[in-house]
Amino acid sequence: MKRILTMAVAAAMVVACSKEESGPSGPMQLTIDPTITRATEVDFETGDAIGVTVTTAAEAYVTNRKFVYGSDSRFAGEESLLWYEDVNAPATLFAYYPYSDPAPSEFTVKADQGGDGYDASDLMTALKTGVYPTKNAVGMTFRHKMSRLVFTIDNETDFPVTQLVVTGTIGTAVIDAAANTVTVKSDAATQDITAREVTANSKYYALVVPQSAKFSVTVTTAEGTRSQSYSETELEGGKSYPVTVRVKPTNMEIAMEGPIEGWEDAEEIPTEGQGTSEAATVEWGGVKYKIVTLKDGRTWMAENLRYVPEGKSISSNPADGNGVWYPCNLDKEVDPDLAETNGLLYSYPVLLGLDGELTAENYNTKEGAQGICPDGWHIPTKDEWMKLAGAGSGGLSDPTAPYYDAAQNGGSMVKLNEDGFNFSGCGYINANNATATPAYMASVSKADDTAYGMGYYAGSTAYQITYNTAGDAMSGIKNIQYFAAMITYNDTYNRVTVAYNSGFCGVPVRCIKDAE
Repeated sequence: MKRILTMAVAAAMVVACSKEESGPSGPMQLTIDPTITRATEVDFETGDAIGVTVTTAAEAYVTNRKFVYGSDSRFAGEESLLWYEDVNAPATLFAYYPYSDPAPSEFTVKADQGGDGYDASDLMTALKTGVYPTKNAVGMTFRHKMSRLVFTIDNETDFPVTQLVVTGTIGTAVIDAAANTVTVKSDAATQDITAREVTANSKYYALVVPQSAKFSVTVTTAEGTRSQSYSETELEGGKSYPVTVRVKPTNMEIAMEGPIEGWEDAEEIPTEGQGTSEAATVEWGGVKYKIVTLKDGRTWMAENLRYVPEGKSISSNPADGNGVWYPCNLDKEVDPDLAETNGLLYSYPVLLGLDGELTAENYNTKEGAQGICPDGWHIPTKDEWMKLAGAGSGGLSDPTAPYYDAAQNGGSMVKLNEDGFNFSGCGYINANNATATPAYMASVSKADDTAYGMGYYAGSTAYQITYNTAGDAMSGIKNIQYFAAMITYNDTYNRVTVAYNSGFCGVPVRCIKDAE
């Protein structure tokens, strides 16, 4: 089926050629540094093409120029495009994938998404305002605009699945380039979509236009077909909806369970008549952890990690150097019963995945490391914690952080918990330097029956190393510090900030999903 590809980006846009004259700093080529997670890969591939439109307050500088992804991981115009000369004039950049000439004002997913039909249905767009001419590549985040259905087949019959078809969704969307939105074309026809086979008899993908839909799934085997209908569901763009299809000898069951890597994890879709769902989770080490996507746009674990690395056991002695410990209670005593709700405590070498102890050579090599987190997740960095906290030690400040509360001078734990982060004051193991004896510290005290206290969550960004004699590495390490999330709650504060935490402490871990 031929895809609809016509777009009116602006009524009075005039295509401008690249300028041969150079600006005051010399020729500045317009290139784009994309950030995405593709439906099939983790990045664009060499040769992929996007359409780019650049407008200023005065005019359309260039419209639907074809940019091609190169071996340098950047997009550049097929014919080198230089910035305009006025370096003080800001521009708005709109880009979309896959490229088409003319540019699309409507987009239709392919009915047959096998082979190239799936990639051709993966519409992505990016919009960036306030961009000034620069020699640097312009960073643009491309977001999936379609909804993705991911079907996992649990086949209990002797006949392999040969086809999976989704019926009942409208296949065409309208693109608003200025607003960077994609909405269903309500008067367009519904279509049958043949899903892409990813793994034979095991996994299928289908891309559909975002919409409120009551759709059905039909599975075909050599002995016939089976169908199941879904309840009316709001399918959101950029979200991935996991579906488990259980094919039985006499019928078929469909359930929603488990997160999908790559796209934003979506809520479950109930089958017709059920109307139930369960919280999104990620499984690691045989444990399912609740996860949540916060206003920073990132997906976090909503529970403290209680994973035990291979070769490790859980200790009750904070001073034994084991690296994995039970949490403590409010009396600063070990309490294994709290592990399920409060997680475990970890040394920095263990949580960062270091081979051995902290040293001057390895302490600052693990920013953003997976560490003991699941595949596709990592230990949060300073910048990622700052997007929740908005403030920190040493004058760190980001008042644009979505949970920043000026009155608290930090991130509001109340607002974060309302959105599902679920802070857990689980205690920590304190050792403020390399020679201190580690000891349990309670995150709260019981004075006057009121919860007062503080605690830390691990970060992977190193702050500094100090020596017993300042500047003399031969005198031995005095301390190694990391940027960490510090929670404070008392009569005045209920906040999270970014602070310095000794690398010789034992702390809880929250993993964050890798950026999409």
